[in-house]
Amino acid sequence: MDECARHQEAGDRGLRSLSESECWGLLGSHDLGRIAFLVDDWPQVFPVNYSVGEGAVLFRSAPGAKATHGPGSRACFEIDGWDDTAGIGWSVMVQGTIRDITEAADEQALGLRQLSPHPAAPGIRHLLLALVASRVSGRRFGGVGIVRPLPF
Repeated sequence: MDECARHQEAGDRGLRSLSESECWGLLGSHDLGRIAFLVDDWPQVFPVNYSVGEGAVLFRSAPGAKATHGPGSRACFEIDGWDDTAGIGWSVMVQGTIRDITEAADEQALGLRQLSPHPAAPGIRHLLLALVASRVSGRRFGGVGIVRPLPF
């Protein structure tokens, strides 16, 4: 077995898939993540403060790329974390379709508006967008004997 294969095998032992329930738990315990979708055929990633509920990730937006290109688009939302003490990291990804629920009157939109996130960025963000989840996945990695790689 070559060095690369040994490294991959050792690394896989510390990798564990998270259940959907664990993923939603991690999503619910944080409030800053990244939403990604195509803008003029180019992938764009935006940091957003968010809330979760009703099977969706909710975030606010001012007029601009998120408001113009987001609604109706398939998108991906991601958060991650690292515990230096335990040497454990995790990542959660939500894939789905973005809806503008600012004025929507359906039951899901009414429920989501009660969870209004509070953006840290300055300015008025009156538009309320929801990434309605189609897929939720996550993984945890690390543990005893795992050393965090140095930043580049």
